[in-house]
Amino acid sequence: MGRVQHHLWVTCVLLLQGGLIQSGDAQVLVEFQSGPLYRVIGYPLTISCNVSGFTNPSAQQDFRFSFYKPNKPDTEILIISTDDPNFGMATHSRRVMDGKITVERRSVTSVLFKVLSLEEGDEGVYECFTPNKEAKFGGKYNDRTSVKVIKDTLTASSIGPASLSLSEGDALTLQCLASSNTFQHTHRSVTWYLHGDGEAKPRPVISLDRNLIVTPGPGFEQRYRDGFIGLDKVEDARYRLKMSRIEMSDAGSIYCQAQEWIQDTDQSWYSMTQKDAQPTNLTVKAIEVAPDTGSMGVKIKVNKPQLQIGERLDVTCTVDVQGMTGQFFSVAWIKDDRELAKIGPTGVLSVAPEYEGQQREGELEVVRMGERTHLLTRQRVTTEDQGVFHCRAWSHEFKNWGSPVGPGQDSRTELITIKDTESDLAVAMDTQTGNIIEGGELRLICKVTGVKNQLSVTWKRRSASVATGPYSDIISLSQVGVLDVGAEFKQRKVVTLRPTVDTFVLELSDVTSSDAGTYQCTVTERGAGANHNVRSQIANVEIQSIESLLKVQLASRGAQVTVGGEADLICRVRGPNVPVNVRWSLKREGESSPEDILTLSNTGDISWRGDQSSYQLTVTTSPGQVHHKLRIIQASRREAGQYKCEITAFSQGRYREPQSSNQLAVSIQTPESALTLTSSPSLLDQSLNTDIHMECSVAKATSESSRFAVTWLAQKNEQGNQTVLSSDRDAVETLGEGLSTEPRVSMRRHEGRSFVLTIRQARSSDSGRYFCVVEEWLQAPLGQWYNLLPSSAAIELRLKETVSDLALDKTNKELAVREGDGVELTCTLTNGASDPTSLYTLTWFYMKSGSSAFNVPLVIVGHDGILNYPEDQRNHGPQDLRGRLIFSRPTHSTFQLDLQRAQQGDSGAYLCQVDQYKLSNDGQWEQTASDKSGTTNLTVKRTESALTLTSSPSLLDQSLNTDIHMECSVAKATSESSRFAVTWLAQKNEQGNQTVLSSDRDAVETLGEGLSTEPRVSMRRHEGRSFVLTIRQARSSDSGRYFCVVGEWLQDPLGQWYNLLPSSAAIELRLKETDPGSSPESGCRTEYVLTFFIPIVCLLVMLIIVLSIKLKRRGSAGNKKQLPSLWAEENPLKPVPE
Repeated sequence: MGRVQHHLWVTCVLLLQGGLIQSGDAQVLVEFQSGPLYRVIGYPLTISCNVSGFTNPSAQQDFRFSFYKPNKPDTEILIISTDDPNFGMATHSRRVMDGKITVERRSVTSVLFKVLSLEEGDEGVYECFTPNKEAKFGGKYNDRTSVKVIKDTLTASSIGPASLSLSEGDALTLQCLASSNTFQHTHRSVTWYLHGDGEAKPRPVISLDRNLIVTPGPGFEQRYRDGFIGLDKVEDARYRLKMSRIEMSDAGSIYCQAQEWIQDTDQSWYSMTQKDAQPTNLTVKAIEVAPDTGSMGVKIKVNKPQLQIGERLDVTCTVDVQGMTGQFFSVAWIKDDRELAKIGPTGVLSVAPEYEGQQREGELEVVRMGERTHLLTRQRVTTEDQGVFHCRAWSHEFKNWGSPVGPGQDSRTELITIKDTESDLAVAMDTQTGNIIEGGELRLICKVTGVKNQLSVTWKRRSASVATGPYSDIISLSQVGVLDVGAEFKQRKVVTLRPTVDTFVLELSDVTSSDAGTYQCTVTERGAGANHNVRSQIANVEIQSIESLLKVQLASRGAQVTVGGEADLICRVRGPNVPVNVRWSLKREGESSPEDILTLSNTGDISWRGDQSSYQLTVTTSPGQVHHKLRIIQASRREAGQYKCEITAFSQGRYREPQSSNQLAVSIQTPESALTLTSSPSLLDQSLNTDIHMECSVAKATSESSRFAVTWLAQKNEQGNQTVLSSDRDAVETLGEGLSTEPRVSMRRHEGRSFVLTIRQARSSDSGRYFCVVEEWLQAPLGQWYNLLPSSAAIELRLKETVSDLALDKTNKELAVREGDGVELTCTLTNGASDPTSLYTLTWFYMKSGSSAFNVPLVIVGHDGILNYPEDQRNHGPQDLRGRLIFSRPTHSTFQLDLQRAQQGDSGAYLCQVDQYKLSNDGQWEQTASDKSGTTNLTVKRTESALTLTSSPSLLDQSLNTDIHMECSVAKATSESSRFAVTWLAQKNEQGNQTVLSSDRDAVETLGEGLSTEPRVSMRRHEGRSFVLTIRQARSSDSGRYFCVVGEWLQDPLGQWYNLLPSSAAIELRLKETDPGSSPESGCRTEYVLTFFIPIVCLLVMLIIVLSIKLKRRGSAGNKKQLPSLWAEENPLKPVPE
């Protein structure tokens, strides 16, 4: 029991987790073969179980199988598992250990559940469960199917001798009876097997499958195509094997095997059971013959062409062949183009069916008079023997009796006439049974007049399916009272009687539909000598089938029933008194197929399929009919629909075709509602911005146990009704669209029968007519709920404006700030701030620029002082507000909202709404007024670029084949934290700008196409703000104008990078040719000389200048006076006179 509880707990947890964790469609799917599956006691049961949808399809999955009995549908019995050898309970563990219950794995996700031999207690519901091995759950991890265990009713028996000895080339006919009494719709198949002497296993000769398709077995195909092997279904349960020419290899044991098939719900056919009939041991004797040669001629001779009735007729056939020695022939006597008798090359005789009785009585004989002469003798002819006769002969090869050599040869024809002797013998036949019914008795009377001598009678029949053709013998009674039954009737209850001298009676019991046809009574009077008088009479007999006589009709006493009431459905069955199965079914409205309620078998057993507690069944019998009454008790809506009864007759050991009655509709009506409502008040005048309460009550109910579903409807401005709120019978509420989608509407119940609708903070648009629609629900006797017609009450709501002095500053403002700065938003009360009895609720709203989402609430400060951040701002408002919004109230009339670290995404329109609350008479705070401020349009701008560049030098003259260095530096940046992206462009020969090299803000370089693709270009950064472009081994094509384009990147408060407008600097590069005779070494020497001698020359020049000045001063000191000093301190400037 603990294991069962654990398994149930795991299943519940998996189902719960699968519903809570998994998002999206289910993936895992366990599929058990659908039922119901009908299987037979003592035979195996095999059911497939597959699983799909796991994340790893190659992972091996485990399977667990359990069982639920019909009488205990909630008790789980564990059977077998692939992951636990001790999984099964004691009820099944022994069969599991003995290998009688197994699980065969077909793949990692598919197994077969097998029961070796079913027992009666195995009927029930089987479950296949797959435990989850993955991290997540989702899907269906189990599946169930029902198994019905039925009895084995299949029987198979052979008709014929236990052993038989024939010669090679003879004909063989065997019959087999196969039937079953299974109530379900099944098909049968029959296969004839040959177990040859010394063979390991039997070989199939020919089979008739469940679809009545004949198929020859391996090795017998050619003989089947040649017509030498056949299988016929003579009657419903009789099967006949015909082998025209047996061979030596046919020796052995021959038997038939019957199988019963049923079609499962997946439309596949399943072999439920099989039975083997008793075998017939066949011995085949070989005949040695020599091959034929030469041509052939056939002659006919009769003893007398004109005969009297009772005389003997001799017909001789002679075959003339060149090289007669060693030749073998088959000879046939043909009368009126129908074969009368035939003798084969091995001497085996076959006669037409209508002459078989005469052959047995010695009236017809065929003998071989010699190698070339064959004689047919009819001892006492009758008028039926007259006609046109001729002979036909065939030549045969040695040991190949089945295939004649060439076509048959015919003789000339002979006309035989039979004259009747004078006689007063007359025959009259009459049927005494009236309408003959299947399963009843056929009784025919043959009366004879003018009798003078001894009489014999022969009864014959020609099937109704054959318009013309021979009669087959039923039974004959000789003059001395000897009975002889025909081959086809040896297993039947048939007798012929002679109650009086001139009367013969035929009685055939347990007739079938195949017994219909033309019956012939032939009476023979033996005269003196060889003279016989023969008289015949025929009568047509029709057999009425059980199905054609049974009639079924469905009637009702009260087809309209009130819930909880009763109704009688009567299924009248008229016709012969035969056992029948009665099946009741119900097709509900909207369902595609009917559902079985119960089945009453012909043995009296009742098998319930539907809800047994809702029905009662009684059966009454009266002359000529049987009444099956199905009573519906404690009716509910589930019993409404189209009823039908179906009968299946059981006769002659088999079930007949089912017959259905008419459909009868039964409607289940609900009782009349007594529901009465009251509304208080019916006219309601209220003020705006107050809470509205509208009440609707049940004054009278249909039942004290009633439940109520309530729907409030609103009708405004002559528009249609709109649902405001609905509450089902379990008080589960659903908001409609009749008012705003804001949660201002609610409903409460008082003692389950009073319903109060509350509209908070009523608006002018809420005015209108409101309807309280109440639907009453009652519970049927079996627990189902049903509803009655609804009732409604109306309430008129009129709203009027309230007088309030509340007013806000409605001035629209424009505000622009830089990104990262703080923002102050104010909301000012221009009136109403001085009221000490009022409290205020403040809501700040926001609308993003270019967005359709208006009035997104950012922050709400309630009249109770509680600060709230609505969830809506997460989707439509500025990002990360909770850490950047600061609310304050500097004065009684001013509400302030500070927005820190402004971002571009904060740009938009801001406004506030103030709701005024006052204390009501009942001590509750109620809203009395509301107003909104003007909008403040906030614009958050990006930082403007202050970037300044310098380039050194702006004109650069260099020589070819030297390394060029061009420098570009940031003289001034917008921010100390700026980063720079640099692009060097080249403009040559008046062409457009070409990118030489670019480096992004992270110093990742990318070569352009402005110079050769050889790696001659590079750039280095100095302290992040100086960018040196180097061109190695400059070429004449490198001359041109170069631009250093620098883009400045800044980081916003959220850490996102953005760029400012770029700045650029230009450098002109001119390259000149070097001295052709110079070499790198001379260049180096020149540079060396210049480096050391230029400073020395400069020093010498300076020294000469100094000495020159001193000498000049000395010379002028003796000749001139000293001039006044120009320094201001020594000689201050005087103003120039005007």
